[in-house]
Amino acid sequence: MRKILLFAFLILSFLKTNAQNNLIKERFLTMQQLLLDKKFTASLAYTAEELFTVVPKEQLVATMKATFTNPKMQIVSALPKVLSISETFRVQDKFYAILDIVGDQKIRILDEKNEALGLDDRLLYALKLKYEQQYGSKNVTFNDKTKFFNVKVAQHIIAISLDGETAWRYLAIDNLQLEVISKLLPAEVLTKVIEND
Repeated sequence: MRKILLFAFLILSFLKTNAQNNLIKERFLTMQQLLLDKKFTASLAYTAEELFTVVPKEQLVATMKATFTNPKMQIVSALPKVLSISETFRVQDKFYAILDIVGDQKIRILDEKNEALGLDDRLLYALKLKYEQQYGSKNVTFNDKTKFFNVKVAQHIIAISLDGETAWRYLAIDNLQLEVISKLLPAEVLTKVIEND
């Protein structure tokens, strides 16, 4: 009888975890689709409130609009893939989970004549160095024919919820923002991210 109860408990626990992971993933992909659809304000409903203590919502929306609607910059993106989701854990008064994601972006810069810049242009070369620093040199390639950067974006995303059940919100972590992110999250959460690497 004890074994049956233990087995039933394990199955229920697995089903609950699976349902929770599906919700975390679904909400994250909804946020990403809103970004692809250029619905920047709506996407912020899925962004962790912690970020707004550093960057006001209005400034984030303005930055996203300037980047994604810039006529001199062509960005082609698809929904990222969620590779894994950690177990949910509690730190202080919030619940967290860590998503490992990977996505592909194609980026092309146009000059004043609307012609694509090549790597011989200083601006584009500087951009290449920035992307390599941010995403790793092996994740950045440049297609001489199409003049598109192909950037493979691998990131940790922190999912945050007040009750551990609903309303998950997200915060991306990358190397260039680590100093800022470390001020927004408890040290225990960052330790878990490092352990996930």
